[in-house]
Amino acid sequence: MTDDADLRSLREFHQDRPGTAPGALDRVRRRVQTATPPHAPRRLLLPRWAAPAATAAVVAVVVVGVTLLGTAGGGTSLPGDPASSAPTATEDTSELWLRYGARVPVAAVFAELDQVAAGAAPAVPRAGQLLCSYTTVLTRSGPSPVPGSDPAWSGGLARCFEPEGLIEIPAPVLGEVKGQSPEEQLAAARDGFAAAGPGWGYPTAAWLATLPTDPELLLASFRAGSRGPAEVDDLTRWQQYGRFLTRVDPLLPAAQRAAFHRLLGGLDGLTAVEAFTDSGKRLLAVRLTSGTVSDELLFNPGTGRLAGHVELAGRADPAASGGPGSSPGGEPVPVRQELLGYAFQPASSWGSPSATARR
Repeated sequence: MTDDADLRSLREFHQDRPGTAPGALDRVRRRVQTATPPHAPRRLLLPRWAAPAATAAVVAVVVVGVTLLGTAGGGTSLPGDPASSAPTATEDTSELWLRYGARVPVAAVFAELDQVAAGAAPAVPRAGQLLCSYTTVLTRSGPSPVPGSDPAWSGGLARCFEPEGLIEIPAPVLGEVKGQSPEEQLAAARDGFAAAGPGWGYPTAAWLATLPTDPELLLASFRAGSRGPAEVDDLTRWQQYGRFLTRVDPLLPAAQRAAFHRLLGGLDGLTAVEAFTDSGKRLLAVRLTSGTVSDELLFNPGTGRLAGHVELAGRADPAASGGPGSSPGGEPVPVRQELLGYAFQPASSWGSPSATARR
């Protein structure tokens, strides 16, 4: 397994995040829950607006999870998504924010992604492996964030799932949730999957391969499987698609991925630019803007797969454009950036008794 600081993992976009944020982000975080299993265990979260001491403590807990994931033997990195060493909190995050480059036609972005992804088969786990995700997260707070401003922090998030149904394994460092032990949480989730079967709430590789490749039919199926209303605005639909794609990315066949790209590309308010990590890795950023709210999905042009997510708020001072994390022309400022990666790991590497508990 290799180490790469640029793409470190998944965050399932439908997770709740505590705390108070600027008004624009409150609108970004509209909760239209899409296909969330009813017994999903508690997430291992990094608080967005925590005091420095509390943040450091949470980051330390999460780093334990990432360390367990990153150092265990026998893991399998997925193509284009290298495994990671444990990320660390840092005082100066200015160099870690993406730099935005030239604009790119949105249609050209999705055409390029589809062409690359067409030659890759979905990932297939070996027996006894979990699908694990890992994320590097950067945030900056304040109602009028300025690129490079403090306080800002970075950290990591690790999560593991059983490939069948994408049932989350409770993290080793978490105890009881609502009176349930990790083993009881996992048992409840497995019971939910057994009762409901594969579907939008409990996707499996075989079920994903049966999804329609016609965008209109896929949209109809997606609406039927969503918890929210069938008719929503484009920003909400964009966020729904992003959450689901982030969840299933390694298991999604190329034809169904292309159909989702066509659904994304048909929404209003889209722009696309090149984006570069601190090490110079090139990504493609597709952004949907609705009023003063912007939400961005990052894609890896080398694999055709999802690479991250960025939330943006307000509008930057045009005089500050070109600085860390800024976009030219006084565009919205990134306030939360997540870079994604996935790996298959032996269940024992997650360090949780519940991961290997008898079914």
